[in-house]
Amino acid sequence: MPLSELPTVDCLTLAIVNSVPEWHPEHEVFAPFPVHAWVIRHPDGAILVDTGIGFGNEAIDEWYHPQSIRLTAALEGVGLAPPTVAGAVLSHLHFDHCGQQGILSAPTYVQAAEFEAAKAPGYTIPDWAEVPKDRLRLVHGDENIADGVRLLSTPGHTPGHQSVVIEAGDERVVLAAQCAYRAEELRTGQPATSNLHDEDWLDAAEDSLRRLRALAPCTVQFSHDSECVALAG
Repeated sequence: MPLSELPTVDCLTLAIVNSVPEWHPEHEVFAPFPVHAWVIRHPDGAILVDTGIGFGNEAIDEWYHPQSIRLTAALEGVGLAPPTVAGAVLSHLHFDHCGQQGILSAPTYVQAAEFEAAKAPGYTIPDWAEVPKDRLRLVHGDENIADGVRLLSTPGHTPGHQSVVIEAGDERVVLAAQCAYRAEELRTGQPATSNLHDEDWLDAAEDSLRRLRALAPCTVQFSHDSECVALAG
């Protein structure tokens, strides 16, 4: 059934990243950046998108010096608790997007391509990215997960990156996650090379941005840029 109106979306800031290592593609132009997650207040139950950075990993703490917030506390700040989350979406399995998913009990949606990519050494923090089998829901491309909530395959930043589209009538909100690192990439349709999985993913990244732009959403939100973009005509 279509939604009669767009649900409220709460943006959670789960961390501020204060440094990146020398080998990071943004090292030369680095400025501290946020790590956002979202709660979709769906009529059938809250849907959480991404879970921020985990705790206690020495390499992550040394390289990124994150000021992280416990997901439990962030949820409490919007009147929720982990057991009340009805479903979760991980945009991708890099450490700063899946780090606290382990506290959840809800079904958790991951693209199958991302699940495979995350097996590569150095891709992520395995303990943070491992979703228990009873919760894991592997997605193959685009998929509706609730009335008015659709997962959209948007590879480029990673092989299995996904964005979330929320629709009611002719209105759409897009949670683009890290399909673009900066809002300007979506406005221009030109992905930053520093945001690509590698150079072979440029065409896929361009196509992902085209797909989001074609939706003409009233707002688009991003993982690491606090600016919202409006593309509705």
